[in-house]
Amino acid sequence: MDVTGWVVVGAAVVVGLVVLDRLVAHGVLDRRRPRPRAPRPEGGSGASGALGELIDVFQPSNTHVTEERERQRHDRQHAGDAAPPVDLDANTAHLDPPTR
Repeated sequence: MDVTGWVVVGAAVVVGLVVLDRLVAHGVLDRRRPRPRAPRPEGGSGASGALGELIDVFQPSNTHVTEERERQRHDRQHAGDAAPPVDLDANTAHLDPPTR
């Protein structure tokens, strides 16, 4: 076999290993019970936190998205109509245990 044949074989081996790695990473070849996937957090990747200010400099429209994301993160959720009934005259409150 000449040099080009070895290059082709080497490239095929590398591609096969990469495909095998991706299949293992996604759990396709896992014989154990299936694991539920964790939901991805909203808000972007880890690099967006480290480089967020730099991104805002070059993309001014992204500033609004960043500010809204921070506002929602700090926003309080009020119970509203779902608040438990409280009887101030009788000094009693009815609280349901949290559901799991």
